[in-house]
Amino acid sequence: MYNSIQHFIGFGVKKIEEKVKKFVEKPTDLADLVLGLHEELLELGRNIVTEVLEDMDDYLRESASRKQNWEIVRKDRTGLLTSFGPISYERTYFKPKKGGKRQYLVDRIVGINPHDRVSADVVINAVEEAAESSYRKGGEKAAYMDEVSKQAVMNKVHELEVVQPSVEKRKDETPKILYIEADEDHVAQQGKKRHKTEDEWGASSTLMPKLVYVHEGIDHEKSTKKRKVLKNPRYFGGIRDSEELWLEVSQYIDDTYDVDKIETVYISGDGAAWIKQGLNWIGKSKFVLDKYHLSKYVKVATAHLEDEDIEQELDDALKEADKAGLKKAFAKILEKTESETKRKAVNDAKRYILNNWAGIEIKVDNYEIVGCSAEGHVSHILSDRLSSRPMGWSKNGADKMAQLRIFKKNGGKVYDLVMAQKKKEQREQAQQLQDELIRELRTNRNRYDGVWDSNLTIISKGHKTLLYRALRAFVG
Repeated sequence: MYNSIQHFIGFGVKKIEEKVKKFVEKPTDLADLVLGLHEELLELGRNIVTEVLEDMDDYLRESASRKQNWEIVRKDRTGLLTSFGPISYERTYFKPKKGGKRQYLVDRIVGINPHDRVSADVVINAVEEAAESSYRKGGEKAAYMDEVSKQAVMNKVHELEVVQPSVEKRKDETPKILYIEADEDHVAQQGKKRHKTEDEWGASSTLMPKLVYVHEGIDHEKSTKKRKVLKNPRYFGGIRDSEELWLEVSQYIDDTYDVDKIETVYISGDGAAWIKQGLNWIGKSKFVLDKYHLSKYVKVATAHLEDEDIEQELDDALKEADKAGLKKAFAKILEKTESETKRKAVNDAKRYILNNWAGIEIKVDNYEIVGCSAEGHVSHILSDRLSSRPMGWSKNGADKMAQLRIFKKNGGKVYDLVMAQKKKEQREQAQQLQDELIRELRTNRNRYDGVWDSNLTIISKGHKTLLYRALRAFVG
């Protein structure tokens, strides 16, 4: 690292001064200056990383601890893609004196696995972008001077073990009312069905990742007229078994809140069987039919009518939870419906509303219930990445992407996710020697002291540099 910085001071700073001088004398666009500096700083980053790795390797070659346990076999050169761009460095191949596998010790110490071709920071960049846009763009943005194939990015996402971030317990701040909202996305599955009956793709070519979230109502301090913000939301989901999903939600409530203080839990959704299943898992829970899906079925039943009185009659029956009035309104609608196809749609709408009648009835004069935004959340968290574009997903890919986006929505950072997985892999391979070598390296870190104590011309006060004179000429 010392040589890299000295070289930068001797040559890199001069290049930067020249670029700054050129820009100040004839400024065109700030981007020219930024890109020029960017290139030099990336080169400095690559040189520092290369020198640190080779310096650590040299130290291992001379280490007393190493000499007691490992013999030198040879020195090899390898390459690695980092966020600074590709680097090439030499490291020593060692073999243990008492049996075991031969290893590049410096790679092992810094967390580079034998078949790694990219560093963890590149993986983090790729996964971050892939979660927002596409595997291809994730590969393009993985490193500044090179790119990773979209297949490699996809593999990294598929391999991720997505563990949701921990949550702060709120036992003392437990509200009387909790809200749970749930819905699912509809995602095209890769491949086509070969037969009319079930085959290797299953009975359906559509995948349905679920989304469930728990919150404490509307956070009025953070909300605006245009946008409502939920208070302390927590998200769950993926392509999951319903019982497994509701068990996780139930466990979260038990761990986070004092359940004895909770009086009611409102579960809102479209009335799907898997959503109502939550009533069996969440204590003190009641189902609420969300307004979006109710309105959709009302529109199906009345879109062909020209009689506004019937529409108003149906609307009044729903607002007052008047089942008899509802049935009368549907009878009038069917009288004015001639098409068999349309009559079937009207009957389906009637059946849906009556099957979810308890979820409609509970909303009458109930000011505790807040609006359900499940459809919007599914669109923002799942559909934006999974189903808004014409693409097919594997079951594993759709599940991992859904869980990754939920992880980010819960405040998780991809850095923590990737590094936790690397640390887990390293723990499985860890040996006492590694800790001993790291401790010995740390005791010698003082050899870098004073590296930055050089007299950098560009920042020395009182020195009339080229940059100083150029700036004076520009303003004077």
